[in-house]
Amino acid sequence: MGILASLASSFSQLTIPDAVSEGGAMADERPPRLVDYFVVAGLAGNGAPIPEETWVPEPTGPLRPPRPAEPITDVAVIARALGEEVPQGYTCIQTSAGGHPLELSAGLLGGTQPAICYRRGRDKPPLVELGVLYEGKERPKPGFQVLDTTPYSHSANLAPPGPGHPRTYLMYRRAADGAGLHALGITDLCLVLPSKGEGTPHTYCRLPRNLNPGMWGPAVYLCYKVGLAKANTLVYEAELLGRYPEEDNEAFPLPESVPVFCLPMGATIECWPAQTKYPVPVFSTFVLTGAAGDKVYGAALQFYEAFPRARLSERQARALGLLSAVERGRALGGRAVRSRRAIAVLSRWPAFPAFRAFLTFLYRYSVSGPHRLPLEA
Repeated sequence: MGILASLASSFSQLTIPDAVSEGGAMADERPPRLVDYFVVAGLAGNGAPIPEETWVPEPTGPLRPPRPAEPITDVAVIARALGEEVPQGYTCIQTSAGGHPLELSAGLLGGTQPAICYRRGRDKPPLVELGVLYEGKERPKPGFQVLDTTPYSHSANLAPPGPGHPRTYLMYRRAADGAGLHALGITDLCLVLPSKGEGTPHTYCRLPRNLNPGMWGPAVYLCYKVGLAKANTLVYEAELLGRYPEEDNEAFPLPESVPVFCLPMGATIECWPAQTKYPVPVFSTFVLTGAAGDKVYGAALQFYEAFPRARLSERQARALGLLSAVERGRALGGRAVRSRRAIAVLSRWPAFPAFRAFLTFLYRYSVSGPHRLPLEA
């Protein structure tokens, strides 16, 4: 922390070279700084046990769940008209994204009233892509598995019965084994009814094929969301761990919400396989608007560092997969605990390329030791 603060102090003394008077001499007043604040955000590092998980506020205000949802590992189709029930551990999609009831082929003679179900978990690689297959009109995509039967061995055809309707099946592609710690996976599913004014939810992907291609009933489209399929993660609200200078500038006080913008996904504690390499730091930017309408530009660099197990409670260690679920209290080996932290600068100037270069240098210097001479020398 001392090295980071010293480097930040040197950088914050830089001034804007254009701050000169018309005659070429420096103006009487002090020229503006390029950087007003340097901050470090993450989990409180005082060595005390950390509290249980909290609901993390989004920068825009509402709360979001404290832990990322488990990725979706399986999808299934059940025929409710044939008495099929939702398989154990699965969730059935019974309403559209707008809350309207879903009745595929309901009321049609011979209709099976199909319903789509999904299961979350971490016991197998997650699904990474979905598709809709019109039988006889195309071939399955390479690497995709066609879902042509229900868990009860009936047809998983989603289309209504009758001539002229292509048999419609779901198909999926699963992530490869050993895809990595930060592999992508499907994290949510929903169905939309355009006839009810429903559109594709934000950040979702909508499949172009209609699940109800017959003449009767509304068009139904499947949407899914892809995100990081992280395992064994605890999420906390980011806190301010350090800042320079320590006193506020009267004309520009440090906003209290800065840590949340530095770590918008929260300050996380994660359990990784012991041999996992640290990922490349992530650079991000944000803009804050003051009460007077003036803008403040922020640049942050997120990275991971080791986290001591002693600060975890038994419940937290179990949630991270550090303790055996069968033998109570037995610690599992081959795992490492990491936490996410961020360093950031705030300025009234949007010099993002310079900020990125500085923060990257700062991070690399702090992890490249030991150094023969202290930075202050």
